[in-house]
Amino acid sequence: MEYKKAHNFLYEKSLEKNFLILADHIKTVGPLKIKLSKMNFVDHLSKIIVGQQLSVRSAAAIWARTEEILKKNRYKKINERLNKKFKNAGLSRQKIEYLNGIIFNKELINISKKTLKNLSADEFYDFLIKIKGIGPWSIEMSRIFYVGDPDIFSFLDLGLKNAHLKIFNINNYNESFYQEFSPYRSYMCLYMWRLLEDDDVVI
Repeated sequence: MEYKKAHNFLYEKSLEKNFLILADHIKTVGPLKIKLSKMNFVDHLSKIIVGQQLSVRSAAAIWARTEEILKKNRYKKINERLNKKFKNAGLSRQKIEYLNGIIFNKELINISKKTLKNLSADEFYDFLIKIKGIGPWSIEMSRIFYVGDPDIFSFLDLGLKNAHLKIFNINNYNESFYQEFSPYRSYMCLYMWRLLEDDDVVI
């Protein structure tokens, strides 16, 4: 199984590089699985938008209210009544704008997970980056937690940077450093987040 191969590979690679703290951490935690989102793609992206720049607790509360609105949404286009509901749920004007750009996007509504999985990383990026509110970090999180790409390391993620600083030097926080852990860099993300005691990271 991929997650067991990833665990063994990352552990052995850490020992090989003499990263003993990391190796011990990986061994102690054991194999980790990537928990794929079970949402449709529109809801998945909407949850990412809602959670941006918020604490985990605040994001969860606002998403719970927003998700209920989306479940009951019968509108065909952007309208003030729906926007008012989003505002009452705790969303800012900017996030409401981004959310509308996602939930009424016909390309997003109609694309299947199978199609998304068959896109190359570059095609996936090009498909999403044109959508307002979706940036490189959001795309990387979707690559990991929606299509299950095993080899993504998000250098834009503040949590990963903070985890790196717990055991390494800021001077080696770069792509070449983590290239050593390819083809299982997404799993490395899981282990790095676990260093911060984020036991159940999922997008």
